[in-house]
Amino acid sequence: MSTFKNFARTVVAHPAAIRSPRSIAELAQVLAQAADQQQPVRAIGAGHSFTPLAATDGILLNLDGFQGIEEVDALTHEVTFRAGTRLWQIPALLKPFNLALENMGDIDKQSVAGAISTGTHGTGLRFSGFSGTVTGVQLLLADGTHLRANSQENTELFEASRLGLGALGVLTHVRLRCVPHYMMRAEEIIEPIGLIAESFVERAWEEDHLEFFWFPGTGKAQVKINTRLDGQVPAEQPPAAARWLNDEVVSNGALQLLSSVSAALPKTTPALAKVACAALPESSRIAPWNEVFTSARRVRFTEMEYALPLANFDEAFASVRAYFKRSGTGVFFPVEVRTAAEDSTWLGTASGRQTAYIAVHRYIRDQARGYFAAMEEIFRSLGGRPHWGKEHTLQAGELAQLYPKFSDFTRVRQAADPEGRFLNPYLRSLLGA
Repeated sequence: MSTFKNFARTVVAHPAAIRSPRSIAELAQVLAQAADQQQPVRAIGAGHSFTPLAATDGILLNLDGFQGIEEVDALTHEVTFRAGTRLWQIPALLKPFNLALENMGDIDKQSVAGAISTGTHGTGLRFSGFSGTVTGVQLLLADGTHLRANSQENTELFEASRLGLGALGVLTHVRLRCVPHYMMRAEEIIEPIGLIAESFVERAWEEDHLEFFWFPGTGKAQVKINTRLDGQVPAEQPPAAARWLNDEVVSNGALQLLSSVSAALPKTTPALAKVACAALPESSRIAPWNEVFTSARRVRFTEMEYALPLANFDEAFASVRAYFKRSGTGVFFPVEVRTAAEDSTWLGTASGRQTAYIAVHRYIRDQARGYFAAMEEIFRSLGGRPHWGKEHTLQAGELAQLYPKFSDFTRVRQAADPEGRFLNPYLRSLLGA
């Protein structure tokens, strides 16, 4: 029996078969066989979502056979990627064309299709998430039709597919708006949590990319400021020992050790958080865009992230801090705060509004069972939208109130896949299908 597990090992499924087509013809054949056998179909990228989006007892599609660049427009800097291309592969693919992605998150394991289908984003009020940079897609529908969709042809299907949750068809190609290659200055500084919390929105407007991490219950935060530089600026790296300390010991090895102790002995969590906070390094370097944006993440955790109207950030974060002070809940993993520019995607978490993101994490074996529920109550009360690939409890009725184009999306999905070939029980609860 085939088995699928996501990154966090919180989602386990047993598909009837896992197929790895390497051409449109092979993919169409798989869909035809699924239709004949009345089996549902889900496509998998890296399995990095914390929700059961890819879970199925039918056919699970592995699109690793669809990788690489298909086309580059030298005038517009638009690049057509095959949908299974992993984000970590993109810098080397773009290098011969002296191009770069506009923005990235800190994890690069996802596929291009997975990143746009779940609303993956980085940080910066002048930069949208991945879906906002999509200028065209190609997808195979359940009936075997292979379509192009963009702002000129099949426009509604294009709008729905820019963040489609894999519910309309199988993405085979994604065209992204890219930019000339650039370097970045990356600064990591330690600040009192009150200072960065109170000044975050103002500073987010001033910096290219601003984010911060806070270990709950401690008095300081690690603030990350990334500034875009010309692509010809030479790299300046800290000593190798310092990089290893930050990337391997603080971010992975020590984090794993302290998380394990916290899970086994919850009463030690406040003291361990203070130890971790004291170990946070300060640093400065200049490096290529992709090296600055991404970080190694090998400690298994699960995550909830909500997108809030930027104007509501102060109240939301103050409520998060008050929750820890009031409840005494022991959570070791840090809270992460980022931003994104308003975009026009139908189901984008930043659709129609400048956005602040607050992400809360739990080590996979910790015992803070009521933590996510308490955070979700705060975020929902302030107009929050849940990240599609991270834990939340919302269903179709609640989601429809958050997205003005929700009914348009469900209408287009129904037309594209009237038999629900690309749905699973979880998606049916999200979309009311």
